[in-house]
Amino acid sequence: MGPRPRGASGAGLAPSIETPPTQATSPSIRSSTRIESSYLRRHRSMNDGSSILTAFLTAVITSVITVWGVQRYGILPPRAPAAVEVVVPDLRGVPENDAQTRAYAAQLALFVASREPNAEAKPGTVIRQSVAGGQRVPRAFPLSVVLAEEVPKVPGVTGIAVTDATQRLEKAGYHLQVSATVPHPALSQGLIIEQAPKADTVQPKGGTVMVQVSAGPGDVELPKFVGVNINQAKTDVEKLGLKANVKWVALAETPTYVVLSQKPPPGEKVKPGSEVLFTACK
Repeated sequence: MGPRPRGASGAGLAPSIETPPTQATSPSIRSSTRIESSYLRRHRSMNDGSSILTAFLTAVITSVITVWGVQRYGILPPRAPAAVEVVVPDLRGVPENDAQTRAYAAQLALFVASREPNAEAKPGTVIRQSVAGGQRVPRAFPLSVVLAEEVPKVPGVTGIAVTDATQRLEKAGYHLQVSATVPHPALSQGLIIEQAPKADTVQPKGGTVMVQVSAGPGDVELPKFVGVNINQAKTDVEKLGLKANVKWVALAETPTYVVLSQKPPPGEKVKPGSEVLFTACK
């Protein structure tokens, strides 16, 4: 058997094929590749710019359509206009009618909250307001005021009948009560001799006025005057239709200007116009 050929590994094996070496890239091919890459980059950049422009135009068109739809169909409520403010006038001391006129001119809604008795203010004038003058408030703001009312005074009822006096007092807001019925030489029966409180006395409404009613001319029963101030005793005697006379004495350690004795004595009945004698110390 002869020698094996070099390179043969064994029987039936094909001989190895050697790959020819790779040829070097020519300059023309490299230039073509660079041109193609540059074109692709420019094309990609143009595509990116077109996408941004398209997105921007889409956003603008969408915004325009949205605003048009909101305004056209009133999707959102309209914005409330800013409140208009006005200056509050000073209405203190102003009559009610003038206060209404001034409030209307200032575009305010005026209403009377209450009325209060006030001795210093004229009845019917404004003594207080809910917002001070000079302040700024929204237009049509409700402004309340308090008006002065005449201070209640007790009306005079002496010299008139009890029924008339009752009506007069009730109309003014008071009540009548008879404290006593006594003879009187000048006033007919049923007429009022005296009242308490006196006429024009300032007193809150709802109070009671006590009156003394005449029983007409007749015998007068003398009350007890001993220990009463002499001036008060004289006044009370004259109200009974009697005359007072004073006998002055000088006594040591004796109260002055006080009735020490009376004649006729207490409880005795006398005719109208009779004299009552008082003894008092100066």
